[in-house]
Amino acid sequence: MSEKKDNVLQLPSGGWAKFKDPTTLRVKDRKKVLKNASKEDEGLMQALSIVDGLIAILVEEWSFDFPIPSVKISFLEELTMADYDALAEEAGKAQKVLFPQLAQTKETEADPESPFGGSSD
Repeated sequence: MSEKKDNVLQLPSGGWAKFKDPTTLRVKDRKKVLKNASKEDEGLMQALSIVDGLIAILVEEWSFDFPIPSVKISFLEELTMADYDALAEEAGKAQKVLFPQLAQTKETEADPESPFGGSSD
């Protein structure tokens, strides 16, 4: 697990990424994430596009020699798997802010109509 202090996430490679506070995100940020995901067919690639979009709207600065993902999202593909996974894990925390309706709760877990499936599944 990577360490985060003062919104700066230390990455496994020794690099770092400075994140925006997710509580400062706006509707336009949600739309950017959804627009990025709409470029892909449904399924795993669409889910990965959501993660990429989250990273792109959250990373303000980083230590790499190429632009941040909000400038060119394809630069995420140049990261090591460990660094990408650390960024994705951190970005996942913001998903609860941008998409609160998707947050799994005890109620959605018990609801057989929930997209998370009932706990009896």
